[in-house]
Amino acid sequence: MRRPSQEALDLTRWPGVDPQALEPDVRRRYRQRARAVELYAKGRSIEHIQATTGLDRRTLYRAIERALKAHPDGRAWGFRALIPALRVKAYARRAPPVQRGQGLAGAFEQLLDRHESLERLVRQLIQTRSVWLVQRGSQTYLRGLNPAHDRFTAACRALGLTARDYPLNHQEEGRRSLARALRVRIAADFDQAARSAGAPRVKPAAALAFAPERPVTAPFHTVEFDAHKLDVRLKLLDHDPLGEEHVFEIDRVWLLALLDVATRAILGYTLCVKREYNRFDVIRTFERALAPARPPEVTLPGVVPMRSGGYVSLALPETQYACWERIRFDNARAHLAAGSLEVACEWLGCTVEVGPPYRPDERPFIERFFGTVAAQFSHRLPGTTGSKPEDIVRSLKDPKGELRLVVSLDELKELLAVWVWNYNGSPHAGLFSRTPLEAMHAAIRERGTLVRHLPAPMQQHLCLLQTPHRAIVRGSLRRGEKPHVSFYHVRYTSHELARAGDLIGKPLRLYYDADDIRRLRAYRADGTELGELVAGGPWRLTPHDLETRIRIFAAKRNRGFRFRDTEDPIEAFLDWKRKTAGKSRRDASRIAHVKEVMARKRPRSGAAAAPPAPPVVEPASESPLPLASGPVKAKRLTIPPGFA
Repeated sequence: MRRPSQEALDLTRWPGVDPQALEPDVRRRYRQRARAVELYAKGRSIEHIQATTGLDRRTLYRAIERALKAHPDGRAWGFRALIPALRVKAYARRAPPVQRGQGLAGAFEQLLDRHESLERLVRQLIQTRSVWLVQRGSQTYLRGLNPAHDRFTAACRALGLTARDYPLNHQEEGRRSLARALRVRIAADFDQAARSAGAPRVKPAAALAFAPERPVTAPFHTVEFDAHKLDVRLKLLDHDPLGEEHVFEIDRVWLLALLDVATRAILGYTLCVKREYNRFDVIRTFERALAPARPPEVTLPGVVPMRSGGYVSLALPETQYACWERIRFDNARAHLAAGSLEVACEWLGCTVEVGPPYRPDERPFIERFFGTVAAQFSHRLPGTTGSKPEDIVRSLKDPKGELRLVVSLDELKELLAVWVWNYNGSPHAGLFSRTPLEAMHAAIRERGTLVRHLPAPMQQHLCLLQTPHRAIVRGSLRRGEKPHVSFYHVRYTSHELARAGDLIGKPLRLYYDADDIRRLRAYRADGTELGELVAGGPWRLTPHDLETRIRIFAAKRNRGFRFRDTEDPIEAFLDWKRKTAGKSRRDASRIAHVKEVMARKRPRSGAAAAPPAPPVVEPASESPLPLASGPVKAKRLTIPPGFA
């Protein structure tokens, strides 16, 4: 036998054995072999080992070979292979199975080894849950075996096996052997066995959840992001252009939040009034976590923000536009969109950790926050749906069809703003009873933790976080058509672009605010800024987002919606949806979404209103026409009588 390497003979890495669990005779033989292997690893001669332990040379070599073999757990067998009568290799039958009687050990595995299609069939039965486990107490039972056995025997006959061949030459035709093989393969992987038993998700071992990494102690080092659907019924108070109020019930809304792991502080959140959120909502939450926050406006009686509460960027101005180093996502499509990952990696310069599916414990802090939101906020509101249909809270808070008792969307936004304000100022058990704001203050101002900030040019234009839209400048010198670009069916231009005839046919990079696409920020192909472009026609009147415009043109293509060229398309769309909002919560939610976008761009009370966008007027190339003075007389029409 060739002597193994010194690394292979490092006995400190070998899995051990508890000798007290062995029978006395087996324990004596095991210790004899273990002592011989220890002497061999120290470099003693074979003669010395034989004289000291009394172990034969061939037995020693065989024991070392067995100990160095790979175990199914990924390690070497080690001292476990030195236990007498312990198999280190699965039994592999060599003789063909007999036709009748006993002596069929290993025959079924031999059959699967010879025919790969049968092995694939067994794996397929497990993956498609044609067979599954049912647990009762500590016992598990296999279900669906009879149909699976019929498919297995049919596959055997398709391979040419007859009644003279195993397993068709026996009474049960290998039924018990098939059940045993299925059990072994299901139990080989706990996740697979749990899903086969009907588990909705597999919980990771709590003791191993955070073993590989160190705890996060610095703010803005690691953040967690996720979305949660609030368990509460909502209504919308909508006012039409005539001032009449309409009450509609809308779908539940999404709460998107970004939480700092070290301090448990909520850096930013977004309330999404849609059935499903998308990448624009994810990026909007990033923008709110970066930009300076504003204190909530309180109009509800009895709702008072705590003096110790607040938002991080308000309490600590040095954290405004602070970037984080690492962000944790789950596998939602909006999180893994190219735009979301590009913003996180390229613009914010952080690394992204995408957790595995069905493993919420990989992001425990944001999941625990959403649990607190449900327990202390949404489940206390009238009209809550509870965490499940049979939840007792759902029955106790049911308004019994009385829609006036349901919380309105405006009330929910105000309550949520105050609740997050108070959450940042409430003692947290994970922070040794300190508040998230106190933990952030201690890290930033007392310990002097340095944070990385967004570059100054991007702080002024957070719309640069969006994925740029590439467009070609259109126009015609022959027809006298001024240069312009088309962005989602609407023309945009500006004074600078309208004068730049050399840009016709050239590409532009367009950046836009996802909440208001009335204005675009244009850059040339070489990266130089061109300026702002303004939407043409009535599209510049009312703030609207990209999703609303897409829905308007989709409804127009389907011939279900019409509006005149001089009519405000957003108001026309709202009037159209009001006709069906009383019967459709989806249409009511779309009205709420449009109203929410309009409210974001509406100046707050006490703030100066922004001046309206200047109309795009082409500069006069010639001297202006003289104005008329005195009374103006109309010219006589030259239309002949009877003209129609």
